[in-house]
Amino acid sequence: MRRVSHEKPGRTSSNPTLFTSGSGIKVKQGRDLIDQQLKNLQTGAGTTASSSKTATSDQAASGSGTQQARSGADHVDAINAVFTLLEDAYPLKFKRAFQTHEDIIRAKRVWKNSLQEFSPRRILMAAKKALDTAKFFPDLSDIRELCKLRYDEVGLKEPLQAYYEACYAPQQSRDYPWSHIAVYLAARETGWMMLRSEEQRIAFPVFERNYEILCNRVLEGEDLEASILKGIEDNRSKEVTRLAEQAAQQHQRETMISQGIDPDNGASARYRLKKVFDQG
Repeated sequence: MRRVSHEKPGRTSSNPTLFTSGSGIKVKQGRDLIDQQLKNLQTGAGTTASSSKTATSDQAASGSGTQQARSGADHVDAINAVFTLLEDAYPLKFKRAFQTHEDIIRAKRVWKNSLQEFSPRRILMAAKKALDTAKFFPDLSDIRELCKLRYDEVGLKEPLQAYYEACYAPQQSRDYPWSHIAVYLAARETGWMMLRSEEQRIAFPVFERNYEILCNRVLEGEDLEASILKGIEDNRSKEVTRLAEQAAQQHQRETMISQGIDPDNGASARYRLKKVFDQG
């Protein structure tokens, strides 16, 4: 016999387990629950007290800090909200997929581990998107696909298109009518000199990495100016230097070969170079 829950709609259980089952509220209330969690994440309100207690006890067992526990609790709340929404939107299909309470608990653990790489906000947004677009009962792979960055949905160009825009823009100013400010910021972090002087095979990977970091900030609703340096500065200078040196060495080899000098034979190379200088 199915156990009847006496919990109020939209609240997580006080039972200190990792997950709770759906509350049986209507679809509109399920949407409202997700909207409220999105608002909490945006304002920094975080999770409910009961879910924070749950995540903290789990994380403490693994020796994680308070910040990790908070993040884990936000993920738990996101997965709970997604399952609540799916159960209310597809009650019969949900019961076929998860026939017992234990099935739901196990599934939620699998979903949380699989979606851990995405922020709680993106998971919640993907669930709302799935409800609007899915023709069938959304499974884990559907939610994962919807969690991935799609440039056009947030008014952004593909990386290569953004790269060309940055390279050929007549101005290097913020006031220029960029397709999106992320293009300008990515170009600025990459370096205007690199974009204009280096070959695409060298400059584009650096620009692409910077641009993707910024695009993910856009998708997360974060302040681009405040957070850009946290991700972009990581080893960028080392990578630029490595690529530039590699290109210079390749150019030197090609020049020596065109002059009949074997770049792999040191003695021969010195002799031919000396002969070239003597003739000059």
